[in-house]
Amino acid sequence: TDTIKDPTGLIIHQGAIQSGTIRKDQTVSLTVDIDKRAATARNHTATHILHAVLRNILGDHVKQAGSLVAPDRLRFDFTHPSRVTEATRQQIETEVNIRIWQNTIVETHEMAAETALQSGATALFEEKYGDQVRVVSLGDFSRELCGGTHASRTGDIGLFICGGTHASRTGDIGLFIIVAESGVAAGVRRIEAMTGKTALEYLQSTERYLSAISRQLRTTREKTAEMVAKLLTDQRANIKQVEQLKASLAAQKVSGGDGETDIEVLNGVKTIIQTISVDSPAALRDLADRLADRVKSGIVVLGTESAGKAQLIVKVTKDLTDRFHAGQLIKAIATEVGGSGGGRPDMAQAGGSQPEKLASALEKAKQKIQECA
Repeated sequence: TDTIKDPTGLIIHQGAIQSGTIRKDQTVSLTVDIDKRAATARNHTATHILHAVLRNILGDHVKQAGSLVAPDRLRFDFTHPSRVTEATRQQIETEVNIRIWQNTIVETHEMAAETALQSGATALFEEKYGDQVRVVSLGDFSRELCGGTHASRTGDIGLFICGGTHASRTGDIGLFIIVAESGVAAGVRRIEAMTGKTALEYLQSTERYLSAISRQLRTTREKTAEMVAKLLTDQRANIKQVEQLKASLAAQKVSGGDGETDIEVLNGVKTIIQTISVDSPAALRDLADRLADRVKSGIVVLGTESAGKAQLIVKVTKDLTDRFHAGQLIKAIATEVGGSGGGRPDMAQAGGSQPEKLASALEKAKQKIQECA
């Protein structure tokens, strides 16, 4: 259910009828989900501790900018100009848990708002308060204005039902873990966390995943990260090697497999202008370099389709860059495939959305070379 206050301060519970009917003056029975309320209370108290720890570690500029308290998680938005590093995140998590394990009594006091602020209580993200407020104190490290539910010792669960002040301790939270840190707006960061049983279940789930991965890798959990890093390094090397082999095969196809490249002379300039089949822009560059070395003096223009897109490259040997500019040539032909591009005098690349027009782009390249020759 949701709760609201009427102008007199009376708390009104809003609910939804899931079955049956209800009529005016009908007597109803209301019950509190004790487990859900207790879990929500743990997360709420944890946000107060987190707020205090953030100010202690990051600085007094930290102010609450929003929050979510649910039975299974908490979310805390706060003002801070930059990403929280992994090392600082661990420091925050450790400090929150230390505060929890101190098992400090959570005290609440009703007092005038002005008195509360003068006593050093922290007001939360520009909330509007009445004349009388509740101040929640967590030992010496947190003193805030609050009207929510807080963690209570098991023996004091009855206090939840009556909605009275709590005899509570931080130790009831049990465990606090940060599961994510991100930016939500300029100068506003967000921490997502879990507490209690939910946090334990999250850690157990993570442990199971790590154990499964380490078994697949046939290594210990402590060496899993090292093994994954090695596999990724090997994979990158293998991908590079495969691209080089594909470029070599493509170069052989261009030359007809006999080493004699299919060179066309346009107004005295040797050219290789062809569509070829390679998988990536990197492979396209490698092939263009190989063919330019083979031509020795000339222009290479290649086109390929990769991931449904047109890719073009122009390579001009150094001795011809005073007469031909690869960047200008690629710019002129890229429009044929619905794209744009540019580059240096000796090498330029472009992409486009119409790979079916590659032949037209290469034909235009021939025309431009003949015009400039």
